[in-house]
Amino acid sequence: MKPSSFKQKIAAVTILISLVGCTKENKIFSLKTIRLNDCRSTNSHVQNVYFKVFIDKNTVTPLTTTDVYPGNLTLPATFKVAPTLPMTLYSKTYYVQLWGDSTGYICACKINMADYKIIFPIDMEVKNDSLNISIMGSWK
Repeated sequence: MKPSSFKQKIAAVTILISLVGCTKENKIFSLKTIRLNDCRSTNSHVQNVYFKVFIDKNTVTPLTTTDVYPGNLTLPATFKVAPTLPMTLYSKTYYVQLWGDSTGYICACKINMADYKIIFPIDMEVKNDSLNISIMGSWK
């Protein structure tokens, strides 16, 4: 195989992946699980913790919640989202909040796809200075 032919094939595959990735803007991502990788809160290890997902950080009613996990167990911990949340990741910003059963709100992070260079986020890590999570799901 000639080097120029190989480069052309690589370029064609790259363009194809980019075009397919761009079509995700109108697709629905189904959030199935949230993995808690790290939390820098001093309260999270002494209580049961769970997540709430919001479309607006000032909204009171969550779009969905997760199951509960004992905060004194080791991390990472995977939380099942119930019900599964259909998300339009490329057009909206979502807020994932960590809550405790005794203290309430612990910390949060936002999911804004404009901050990421990911074509197919099926296991995407989102973090800030207080919370590190991964969201997992599939595209519809």
